Amino acid sequence: MSKPKKSKANPLIIYLFISMTILTVVTIGLIKFIDILPNRYFGLLIGIFAIIEFVFSCLLFSKKLFIKVLGGLTTTFYIFVLIIAIIYEINTIDFLKKIGKSEYITLNYKLVSLKSSDINNLSDVTNKKLGIVEDTKEEVTTHLYKKSIKKYETYDHYSILIDKLENKNLDVILLEDSMLSILKDENPKIGETTKVIYEFSVDLKQKTKKHTKNVTKKPFNIYISGIDTYGKINSVSRTDVNMILTVNPKTFDILVTSIPRDYYVELYGYNEFDKLTHSGIYSIDTSIGTIEKMLGIKIDYYVKVNFTSLIKMVDTLGGIDVESEYEFVSQDGYKFYKGTNKMNGAKALSFSRERKSLPDGDRSRNVNQQAVLTAIINKLMVKSNLTKYNDLLKSLKPSIVTNMSDSQITNFVKMQIDKNPKWNIEYYLLDGEDGYEYTYSYSKHKLYVMIPDEKSLRSSSDKINEILLKEDKKAS
Repeated sequence: MSKPKKSKANPLIIYLFISMTILTVVTIGLIKFIDILPNRYFGLLIGIFAIIEFVFSCLLFSKKLFIKVLGGLTTTFYIFVLIIAIIYEINTIDFLKKIGKSEYITLNYKLVSLKSSDINNLSDVTNKKLGIVEDTKEEVTTHLYKKSIKKYETYDHYSILIDKLENKNLDVILLEDSMLSILKDENPKIGETTKVIYEFSVDLKQKTKKHTKNVTKKPFNIYISGIDTYGKINSVSRTDVNMILTVNPKTFDILVTSIPRDYYVELYGYNEFDKLTHSGIYSIDTSIGTIEKMLGIKIDYYVKVNFTSLIKMVDTLGGIDVESEYEFVSQDGYKFYKGTNKMNGAKALSFSRERKSLPDGDRSRNVNQQAVLTAIINKLMVKSNLTKYNDLLKSLKPSIVTNMSDSQITNFVKMQIDKNPKWNIEYYLLDGEDGYEYTYSYSKHKLYVMIPDEKSLRSSSDKINEILLKEDKKAS
């Protein structure tokens, strides 16, 4: 009498079981690696995964055909969910590893000649008189040398270059892109009488100061710098938005201090006075050092964004609802009403940048920027936006630079998930008087500036220190 044959498990069932197990382990491993879940939630998550694994395994290996088929279908769907989860996790890791981790800044240069000249391309420059500023980086002159441009004259300032070009003492001048923008803004004729014959970019290695402060226990200051460019975030440019976020993770207080872009300040490291917005063309460290000295505070971290950053974030969130104090039409042609305005990225950018149509100029613009920031925070709080999590990371990754480490970011997120606190957010706007002064970046004639109000500076410094010291007072 022959022995009964043992039934072999269906290869598909084995494949589904092994795939489910491997993907479950990978999912849990990546969650642990990202490290944004508090331990109690992570332990609970492992328990949930274990139960799901056990239930689906029982369904897959059931002797009843109907249950086995049901197990196969549900396990297939579960595997699909795990794959989506892994993709989200990988994108999160990629975002945290790459955000703000660029070791380079990009300087964009243009060779400029008069429109009336016969110089139209790079080859025409070889035997012409070229002028550059004295502090031009070696990497820039090396680029010119490789292009067979080996002779040039150096001058103290960009404004001298323009004068020499206009008086035909120079045939060509080398201008950094953001400086050319400043010159055109202050003297529109420059754009009408000159032409760009060659453009190039140079990447310079930069040293980023890193701070090891525990952001979940110690108060800290973050400088938000919004530069006036689109596209590549590493490009050097003017800082159009200047905000200090003072965060106390123990008392859950945030103070947002807005500084007018035209504030007349002493540039850190230059011993010269200029508009705060111009500090961005020298470096992020120049902007930080300038603000630290002005307010008598220490800035721990910075976040650098540009026009593209704002547009992408708002559009990914599906638009934002912004409260406007005024009804006005921006220079871009957008109409805003007093009260709530639904905005996409382009409209939010226009709202944030406008000042000429506002009753109080740059002061009103700072109020509008705070309103946009509030609207973004409110939209991020909506649970339904969790479905846009992956798209948000993709859109922000190439558009933000920060010196906060990935572990500091994840630890802060972990604290938020664990305690789910309600943050108290306050706003403060530095004030001053309208005036006209010579500036370091443009010394040909006086420009509009805002002279800082000393009382406003002291009040701002006191408010920032009050938030920073709140923890110590509470502990004592």
